[in-house]
Amino acid sequence: MAIVSDVKCGRCDRRYSGLRARCPYCGARRSKRGKYAEPHDNTRVKIIVGVLLLAVLIVATMVLIFTSLPESEPQMSSPSPSSPAPGGETEPTLPGSDDVDVIEDDEDDTVVPSPEPTVPVEPTITKVTITYNGTPKEDITVKVGEKVPLSFKTTPETTGKTATWKSTDENVFMVLSNGTVTGIGKGKAYLICTVDGVEAKCIVRVP
Repeated sequence: MAIVSDVKCGRCDRRYSGLRARCPYCGARRSKRGKYAEPHDNTRVKIIVGVLLLAVLIVATMVLIFTSLPESEPQMSSPSPSSPAPGGETEPTLPGSDDVDVIEDDEDDTVVPSPEPTVPVEPTITKVTITYNGTPKEDITVKVGEKVPLSFKTTPETTGKTATWKSTDENVFMVLSNGTVTGIGKGKAYLICTVDGVEAKCIVRVP
């Protein structure tokens, strides 16, 4: 239904807009509620309603426009004045450049490999000699019940080596783990000294 209704001219019997005060065809004046008016004419009410609707649309459009605008970013603080150049002119600086801290790394990133531990290489024993008081012995005489401490020497010379002592006949003599020989009975037998698989022999005589 139209907001503004038409009215019918009482003179020329033509219809025209209710907003007009006169008939555009014959010029007859239209009365507000006379015989020229349309029955139950509510033109003023419809005009008011139309204006209100238009105002509501305008307000809604403005609200949508303001809400769609991006928020303004906060303004940055003005940079500190730059230091003067040698010629007396100030050099331009970038904003925020004064806030940058330069961190110097005094540590050297060069990785120094740790020296590998050197393991001393022991020489290979080529010869073992049985000794008594530092003198090499290949034949020794021991009385029954007598104890003679013997030792050994290696070629090349080494320290910290342990020897294995053995008697070929314990009825003639016996030997302890430290190389001490004890005469047991008359006869002759061999004393064997072994160091790292190298053997030395000495004849032990018991008279």
